[in-house]
This record gives sequence, C-alpha cells and structure tokens, in this order.
Amino acid sequence: MAKSIEISKTKKKNEIVPLNAPQPDPFNSIVWNAIYENATDIHLNAVDRGILILYRVDGIIHEKRLLSENEGRQLMNQVKTAAKLNATKSFIPQEGQIKWPDEDILRDIRVTVVPAGKNAESAHMRILSFPQEGWSTSKLGFSEEDLESISSAINSMNGLILISGATGSGKTSTMYSFASLTDLRTKMAFSIEDPVEFNLPYAQQIEADERHGLTMYQGLQTILRMDPDLVMVGEIRDRDSAIVTSRAALSGKLVLATIHAKDAAGTVDALHYLGVPYYIIGGSVKLIVAQNLMRRLCQKCAEERTPSKEEKELFIEANLEAPEKIFDAKGCKACNSYGYQGLVAIFEIAKIDPDTAHLITDGIHQQQLRDHFRKIEINSMMVDGLIKVAQGITSIDELYRVCDFKAKD
Repeated sequence: MAKSIEISKTKKKNEIVPLNAPQPDPFNSIVWNAIYENATDIHLNAVDRGILILYRVDGIIHEKRLLSENEGRQLMNQVKTAAKLNATKSFIPQEGQIKWPDEDILRDIRVTVVPAGKNAESAHMRILSFPQEGWSTSKLGFSEEDLESISSAINSMNGLILISGATGSGKTSTMYSFASLTDLRTKMAFSIEDPVEFNLPYAQQIEADERHGLTMYQGLQTILRMDPDLVMVGEIRDRDSAIVTSRAALSGKLVLATIHAKDAAGTVDALHYLGVPYYIIGGSVKLIVAQNLMRRLCQKCAEERTPSKEEKELFIEANLEAPEKIFDAKGCKACNSYGYQGLVAIFEIAKIDPDTAHLITDGIHQQQLRDHFRKIEINSMMVDGLIKVAQGITSIDELYRVCDFKAKD
C-alpha cells in the first residue's frame, strides 16, 4: 500500500502566490495554485533547463512555469518528502500519497515519481477530492428520459450495466452515481477497483493489488461468494474478469462495470474481444452508457453569436432544430482566462430491449448495431453534444475537439 502523510495547512486558496512570482515555498504554492484552478493533475516534467510545471484543468494541459535545475531539485525533494518516498533513490519509479486538508475537504494527492534521464526525475500528482454535490446523477448531464431508463435498469437489481469511454472520461464517477440511486444501506454492495478512487458510503470496496496476488478476477470471485446484491467492477480488463462479470449478471446480480470503448456498439465488441460469447452478452447486458467529457463554458464571459450556415446544417442533419444563437469561449478572471469552467458529460444511452438482445446474441456487426441504435432513436454522443451546444452549456469548438468529426470551413 502507498504511504501517506498529512500536510498542515499554511495557505488559503484566496492567498494564492502567482506562479511567476518568487516562490518562498514552491511545493505549497504549486499545489494551492492547482487547487485554486481546479486542476486534477500536476505534472513536473524534467527538461533540459530544469523542471517544467504543467496543470491539467478540465482535461486540457496548461504550461505554467519553468523552474531552474536548483529550484526543480528542491521541489522534487519536497514532493518526495511529503509523499514519504526515498529521497535518495532517483533510479527507480516510486509511488506515494499525500493527505492535503483544504478547509472542510480532505484531498488525496497520489504521487508518482519516475527517473527521467541522467540525474533527473519527473513527477505526476493526481489531486482527488470527494464531489461537493455527492454522487448525484442530476449534475452529470443526463436528460430526464435518460434518467428514467437508468433508474429502471438499476431498480430491476439484476443484469449488467456497462459504462464505457476513454481513460479520463468520468466512468468511475458515473458508476458511483448509479450505485447511489439504490439504497445501499439495505443492500450488500461490493466493489473491486484498481485503485479505489473514492469512498462510497455503505459499500465494501476492495482494492486490487496484483503485487500481492489479488487480481480483479480473484477479487470478483471472492465477492461472489459473499452474497452480494450489487457488484461494481472498476474496469474490465482481461478475459477472466470479463467472463465472471457477465456470468454474475446472468445469475441475477446487479453488476455495474466500466470498460474502454468509444460508443455503445463498440462496447459490445470490446466485451466480446475479451472473450465473452455473444450469447452471454445478449443475455446479460441491460444498459450501455457510453460517455465522454466536454468543458463547460464560463457563464460570466461566454460570447453569444449566430451560428454559421454550416453549423446550422449539423443540427439539421442530426434531426435537431438549429438554434438561433450559440456561444463561444472568451476568457475572464473568473475562469483564469480559459473560457471554460468545469466539465459536462455527453452520453449515448442504449437500453438493450429484447430485439436488440437478440441481434447481439446473433453476433451483429458493430456498424450494423450502431445503425440499429440510430433506427430505434438512440442518440449518439455527438447529438447529445449538439443539444448541449444549443443549451449554451458548451461551445461548438469544444464539440469539434471531442467528437470524431472536423469543423467545416
């Protein structure tokens, strides 16, 4: 298990030291600035002239400052000391954890330090904090119709619900939110995760630890011997865990699992690629939620404009009414000049009805399944994104960035 140390709080978020100012305490200043900007990750990259500081904010990397070699060495020593890592070992990767108190929030900062050439190291710090609104589906960006389908599938308390998307698309948060739709106080709920990202009240959470012989597959087998009502699988990665997950759903358990795939049709193929027969997929899967994340426009500086002819055609081609106005990102003090503030998910919600289950059981081709979903009026993520553009939640440029099509000149 990674070691952790609790840092005493010495600076408030409203006392941020600009990163281009002299740094009396570079480690504290860098972390507090990252928290102030709502960054999820801090990267300390070794470069020719020292250490380059970068933040990931709302999924986008922003370069912040270049430290000299001496400043970088001091910062790296502070990071390793805070995470209780061996300061003298610069030739092997190390992992640790920091507990960072921030008013009423206790943040976990997961630290990874790796060698980066002769006498140099790079580090990554992932900042984790429990969502202030809790695990509520109302903040994720689902429509009322989608929420009804999700609630119906979860309330049945059986079958497999798959949440798919790329790395960093918010799949785990969605899984936790779905689990919270049922009263976990009256259920035996277990999860197997690698790692456990957040505490989910009333659920028994097991962390996979392959170095000590606890794989996802072994964890799943153990959970299924403990009379579960709800099983959560942090990520289906291998054949054994994929088959056990699917068979658990067939046996009458409610199983929530995440998997890497770009859309709902691709999710079926991803599960089959891991060795699950189509007839088991067709019999076990009740709902597929494919998702990605887009940045929310800053509501204090978003600029209104009339959509172009080509942009209006995108809405019409998606069978949507073209809006009379859309918004572009500008940038102001409130959003640190980014033009965006926060994230919203776009979804494809595919409820697997008996006809669709039959097609999957017969081994329907991925593109044919995708066409079938459109035929039965299951919106793609791009259509959901266009709806959110029309609502002023995000910009058309952000939709171009996230979805698989290019802006028209």
